[in-house]
Amino acid sequence: MPIQCRFYEDLFPDVGDVVVVMVKVIQSMGSYVELLEYKNIGGMILHSELSRRRIRSISKLVRIGSNTEVTVVRVDSDKGYIDLSKRRASAEEIAKCKERFAKAKAVNQILRNVAEKLNYETDEQLEELCKKTAWYFDKKTGRKAGSYDVFKRVVNSPEILDECDIDEATKEMLLIDIRHRLTPKAVKIRADFEVSCFTYDGIDAVKSALRSGLDLNSDSLPIRINLIAPPLYVLTTQTMDRAAGLDHLNEVLNVIKKSIDSQGGSFKIQQAPRVVSDTDEADLQRQMDELEKANREVSGDEDDDDDDEEDEDDDEEGEDEEASEDGDQNGHK
Repeated sequence: MPIQCRFYEDLFPDVGDVVVVMVKVIQSMGSYVELLEYKNIGGMILHSELSRRRIRSISKLVRIGSNTEVTVVRVDSDKGYIDLSKRRASAEEIAKCKERFAKAKAVNQILRNVAEKLNYETDEQLEELCKKTAWYFDKKTGRKAGSYDVFKRVVNSPEILDECDIDEATKEMLLIDIRHRLTPKAVKIRADFEVSCFTYDGIDAVKSALRSGLDLNSDSLPIRINLIAPPLYVLTTQTMDRAAGLDHLNEVLNVIKKSIDSQGGSFKIQQAPRVVSDTDEADLQRQMDELEKANREVSGDEDDDDDDEEDEDDDEEGEDEEASEDGDQNGHK
């Protein structure tokens, strides 16, 4: 069986904590669960603590094998009894619990991988590693799972691990795993906006406004502006720093707005800056490809019209020449 360790230094949660549990058994009086953050110690949710509303079906509220967030009502550390409540956990508490659980789970997984690579054989060895690393940083930051944010900083500042009382081999292995799992991935950020101008300057005013936005382009935060269909444009960037990227696109939009407003034009944000997925990017590329295809077809139609007009002119000229020749022949007669 793989070695394992609880997520936090405390052996038991405190009363009032919201924790993540897995439902193992459902009986007539309540459900027996395991606290995933505390090395799967057991707990119980009475059915009366499942919902504030009248319970019509237990199976709709809890299912065997499912995870759920619950509030700790009572802890008997001597006997190992933990009473829990699902109905007392507020939406805000549940959201915070999910975030904390995801961070703590990531840190725990990193340390378990390091222990496996270093051939640890007992839970006690893993617990000692947790004490010297994750739990040390939890205590330093003053919050559970605070080590996650510290580990993220380690990616670019490995000297942070010098604070930990571990040997160089362990430190090197830990750094490798942290960088493998926590190195941030570049995110794509996009904003959709409309810009137009019907004054004398017209298209020149629009071009000037867009250029003023592109002046904010930089190596660290490169930006692009693409036309979808007048007056709709798309502003995009790709960056490791999500917050900085969102702020930068908002700044670019403000510059474009000020420029076009000063020239009597109009500006409107269709969709504010947001992180987009690869699917969103594929949809954008498809729209641009369709627009380019449509433009080519329109251009082709115009060329055909020009050819038709030339053919008509040639026909008319030919008819005039034939009429002139007939007239000359009649005159000689």
